[in-house]
Order: sequence, then structure tokens, then C-alpha cells
Amino acid sequence: MRLISHLLILFVFFTSLNPVLAESGETLHETSCVECHSLMTGGDGSVLYSREDRLVQSMAGLEKQVMRCSDGAQTGWSDSQIKSVIGFLNQAHYNF
Repeated sequence: MRLISHLLILFVFFTSLNPVLAESGETLHETSCVECHSLMTGGDGSVLYSREDRLVQSMAGLEKQVMRCSDGAQTGWSDSQIKSVIGFLNQAHYNF
């Protein structure tokens, strides 16, 4: 019985992390990505995610693009921060 209680607590803890990561990713995105994307498009930078000829076509492509942009913008993000931005973008725009 005690094992089941511990497993249930672990399950709740780990399943609750996903929204936290996405929220953190949203904050990182807002502070490091939006301005550059807006300059690139001359307005609403979020059109980069929904345009017909968008660069990102898969989860692997999203991961590659976020890492490339992070390097180019010299964000200094850790691997977990990059993953949280990927999670946010996937949840908010791509749904892979």
C-alpha cells in the first residue's frame, strides 16, 4: 500500500511538470524571441509559426530551429530551458 501511495505521488508530481515547463518556455520566448521575430516580419512575429512555408514541419525540426535560434541570439539557455521553449511552442503553435 505504501508503494502505491509513493508511486501515485510521483505520478502526480511528474505529470504536473509539463505545464510548468510550458509556462517557463513562454516566459523565455517572450523575453528572447518575440522582438527578433517581430523585426523579421515587420509586425506580429507569431506569423512565423503559422505561415504556409514555415520552416518547422516536425518535432525534430522544431527542436533544431529552437537550438539554432538560441545559438544565434546567444540566449545562454540551458538544455532544460531550450526544452521548455520547445514545449511551449509545440503546445501553443505546432501540436506535433
